[in-house]
Amino acid sequence: MCWIYRLWSHFWRNPGWRAKNSLRDWRSFLICRIRLRGKCARICSVNERQNLRRLAGPVMKTAPKKKSRADLRRERREALISAGLHIVSRSGYANASVSRVTDEAGLSQGTLYSYFDNHQAFLDELLEVEGYRFFRFLDRHTVRSDSFFETERSSFMAYSRYVKRHRYFPRVLTDAESAAPTSYANHMDRVEARYLKALMRGEAAGELRPQSEAALRVIAEVLAGSYGHMSIGAQVRPYGKVGRDAVFPDWVADTYIRFIRSGLGETVSALPVPTVARGVDSPAHTTREVLLEAAARVVWRTGFDGATIKAIVDEAGLAVGTFYSHFESQQEIFDELLAYIRVKMLAHVRSFIDGKARFVDREYAGFVGFFDYLRDHPWYIRIESAAAVYATDTYRKHFLDLTDSYVRTLNRAKQNGELGQFEEHELPVLAHMFMATRHYIAARYLPPTSENRTLPGHVFDTYRQFIESGLAVSRTASDPVEAVSSFRSVPLS
Repeated sequence: MCWIYRLWSHFWRNPGWRAKNSLRDWRSFLICRIRLRGKCARICSVNERQNLRRLAGPVMKTAPKKKSRADLRRERREALISAGLHIVSRSGYANASVSRVTDEAGLSQGTLYSYFDNHQAFLDELLEVEGYRFFRFLDRHTVRSDSFFETERSSFMAYSRYVKRHRYFPRVLTDAESAAPTSYANHMDRVEARYLKALMRGEAAGELRPQSEAALRVIAEVLAGSYGHMSIGAQVRPYGKVGRDAVFPDWVADTYIRFIRSGLGETVSALPVPTVARGVDSPAHTTREVLLEAAARVVWRTGFDGATIKAIVDEAGLAVGTFYSHFESQQEIFDELLAYIRVKMLAHVRSFIDGKARFVDREYAGFVGFFDYLRDHPWYIRIESAAAVYATDTYRKHFLDLTDSYVRTLNRAKQNGELGQFEEHELPVLAHMFMATRHYIAARYLPPTSENRTLPGHVFDTYRQFIESGLAVSRTASDPVEAVSSFRSVPLS
């Protein structure tokens, strides 16, 4: 230990050693012990230590193992997928072009076509790969329990941790609905199948209210959609202070479980009856509105990619010059389109909820009114989904406006003595769940490519029971047979 004492005394007694001594003197002072060829040698300087290293001979380095062709193909494919996810996380699917992806991956453009048939196949693969990682993470971090609600809470918090680690996942999922519809549908099918099994196990254990398989599928879509909308809401406007490894505070999970367990705790007292004749909308009075209506129809048929200025003016029966008299560019009409159709939708929904005092009645009436609106305006959901890709700022504002509108309604209900089991800070969670229900059920049952514009009656019945009493077994739960027969009296046609 003498060398330690000498080193300490040198620093202690000579605080200004850097100024007094040269670097050469300090290196000669350095003492250490190394083991060389089984003997302990005392080295007094760095130069002697280097000499001993030379005497020991050169270090034998093994040549790197040559990678097989299969390994190289796998690495290049993974590099392309990783580059695509990074670009989508920063700027969305709309900017994930072949050139940008290959530049990000450090490969030539032709390389992408060696692994994918076309650009769309590559975009579809992004969610397939990310979805596989997501399900693996959920399986590893979800604590299984005999109780459906305890397992669901654990799954919800596992999702929260995954989104915290992979902040791009909600955007990949949201954008894929419009940019990669095939992979999005496959992903939602897998989510629905997982939920369906869990709900059936809970029903068999006597924890959940008995329902038909069709009703359980509706519940699965409601729960899956709630995850997505709450993660978007947490990124657009955080719920509050969160932990280091989760995107949701713990109380969000508690609110979510409390709602799906017992609902709002009130019964819908009256079926919704619209105060205006269905299918009657205020006509487009101005040329600007005519162009917006035409753009909505074109986007519904072809998507934003096919909604060129020429296609829009041809649909409206106007000249190209007329378009530029009202909009500076194609992007400007895209930015305004979602807000325009939202105003139309809300006006139609109000005709169903006017005169309803209690929130549970207003919520169910609004649900019926929303899908009644979609029967004559099937482009709403496709435009909303596409705006997340092609008009991100507009979609963000749209999401916040709908959230604020819902929260104001929930606050009024709470001031009137309703929603006693929920606190004021929990209301945005309920708002996002109600918003998610409309969007995801519409996307699943009324896709843009389908000619069907009518939602099955059992969906309305299932949703009514869900908001009334949740999923848990309850003596006050409504009889599903009576609910089905009662819905047929709603004048939607």
